[in-house]
Amino acid sequence: GAVTTLGASAAETLLSQGRPATASSTEAAGAFLAAEAVDGNPGTRWSSAFADPQWLQVDLGSSQTISRVELNWETAAAKAFQIQVSDNAGTWSSIYSTTTSTGGNQSLAVSGTGRYVRMLGTQRTTGYGYSLFEFKVYGGGTTPTTPPTTPPTSGPAIPGGGSLGANVVVFDPSMSSASIQARADEIFRQQES
Repeated sequence: GAVTTLGASAAETLLSQGRPATASSTEAAGAFLAAEAVDGNPGTRWSSAFADPQWLQVDLGSSQTISRVELNWETAAAKAFQIQVSDNAGTWSSIYSTTTSTGGNQSLAVSGTGRYVRMLGTQRTTGYGYSLFEFKVYGGGTTPTTPPTTPPTSGPAIPGGGSLGANVVVFDPSMSSASIQARADEIFRQQES
């Protein structure tokens, strides 16, 4: 049979917790501070003024490779936002961008390097500001090494294609997530009736 050796990968590291954070604004003087989005406490939050655009940034202390960003939005969230990185907090490069966010808890796989990481909100979901319970920046450990494989030395070739049965739907990796979701919703409605 085939032998597969799994590749090693380092653990992901939370880089942002407790680091200095700043923001374009706060909802009220002395309250809902930028630091409250990186304090590790899901009961505190940063909240901006009620206008576009707004940003929240964290200083990681030194240039770091960024692999993932987690955002835990309050109801007042961003519909359109970017995750950006910078080495000087002046020139920014976008490593993630969306115009269709619905808020909630988001875990974004990203790839970039910088000392500063920010969320730049350009369109809000509500008439209020942007509000984040937590803004977590992670680095390292998400790219496993490609495992070496030993191909099987015997056995019949398995043909590809053909029907997998009436209850199997195959989604092509090139399909948009919206079309996959629409098909899944259609199947769910059929099962409900």
